[in-house]
Amino acid sequence: MSQFQPASRTEERALHYYATVDAGDAEATVALFSSHAVYDRPGYPTLTGEEVAEFYRGARVISSGRHTVTEMVSSGNRVAVRGTFDGVLKDGTEAHEGFADFMRFDEAGLIAARTTYFFRAAV
Repeated sequence: MSQFQPASRTEERALHYYATVDAGDAEATVALFSSHAVYDRPGYPTLTGEEVAEFYRGARVISSGRHTVTEMVSSGNRVAVRGTFDGVLKDGTEAHEGFADFMRFDEAGLIAARTTYFFRAAV
């Protein structure tokens, strides 16, 4: 995933998220989210609760890939992540994207809210 060294429990949780996604383990990824989680991602309506689980179990257009975390900043139960993603979409197209993620964790250490941005010209 990266050579990034987490400085807090919140950063460890965020890195664990990327490890489960990159391993293709949808159930482990879903287990990291609160049942009331909210996820905003370009190209999708806001996903809430079970919609987040459905996204990882099949709606996600990515077939496989690897996240490389290059920067991470955390404060309390929030973390901001910057990195790159290299992988393959379900249609066979290669994907190489810069991204930024913002996550908020609940008291149980589960992801309660997540927002993803991609680094590409859009506006």
